[in-house]
Amino acid sequence: MVRISDLSPNWEALAFDLYQENDEKETVNVDDVTSDSETDSTEEIDAHALITTLYSDQRKTKSEEGKGTKTKQEYALLVNDLEKQFVKKKMKNYEQAITVEAKHKRQTQQEMNELQRDMKYQVQEGKADTESKITMEKEAIQSSDASIQLYKDEQKILQEKLQKLNEKQQDLAMK
Repeated sequence: MVRISDLSPNWEALAFDLYQENDEKETVNVDDVTSDSETDSTEEIDAHALITTLYSDQRKTKSEEGKGTKTKQEYALLVNDLEKQFVKKKMKNYEQAITVEAKHKRQTQQEMNELQRDMKYQVQEGKADTESKITMEKEAIQSSDASIQLYKDEQKILQEKLQKLNEKQQDLAMK
């Protein structure tokens, strides 16, 4: 991390050179490093090799007045808040999945009931086919029940996590 302080609020451009330490001295052409120079002189740079130069200008840098550096506690609260939002979003997604699965289960149940009603008017060959369809519908209903239970269990886990995050937030706020 690099921190630059006492920078004029009216700065226009900033260049930051990154060097890597070497065990031996290198000879570098000054023209390669600085574009302003018109001489062909070479100069030794003590045990450093230029890796890259980072550039920034004020057009690309957003300045927010009143925003300073945050304390460790403020960052911890921010991260905790982001985790809470993520958990709430997941809980909402599970709630939607439960709703969809319950709707699917109801539709399957209705189809199965229709098949059972129609079965009494069918001949023996049709009854065997209908019975296999009813079995498939029962399996689909059991699958929906299992999915709903899984989603509810996940929601309980997320609810506990949310409760722990709320406790953590209270503890962090007291520090």
